[in-house]
Amino acid sequence: MELSMPPPQIYVEKTLAIIKPDIVDKEEEIQDIILRSGFTIVQRRKLHLSPEQCSNFYVEEYGKMFFPNLTAYMSSGPLVTMILARHKAISYWKELLGPSNSLVAKETHPDSDH
Repeated sequence: MELSMPPPQIYVEKTLAIIKPDIVDKEEEIQDIILRSGFTIVQRRKLHLSPEQCSNFYVEEYGKMFFPNLTAYMSSGPLVTMILARHKAISYWKELLGPSNSLVAKETHPDSDH
């Protein structure tokens, strides 16, 4: 009697990456880092969002003091969005980005562009 094994399950997460307007010129270098870190770029799109589109995207930040600056900044020029995939994509992506607080990032991740 032959036992059949079920095919192995590979669990892949996806996450969104955004290359912001002020560093979009470093896209190739950033993509190289992403790929060397084990991610697959499932989809890539270069776009220029209007302030209204940015407001809709960041709606959970509405009412916070930085909201007008955030939407103005994110609509100030082209940006690149990518859907990234890999095992535990979200946690690996957060680790690759480093701290979101720029003061902490300067201390713990001095090579980061936060």
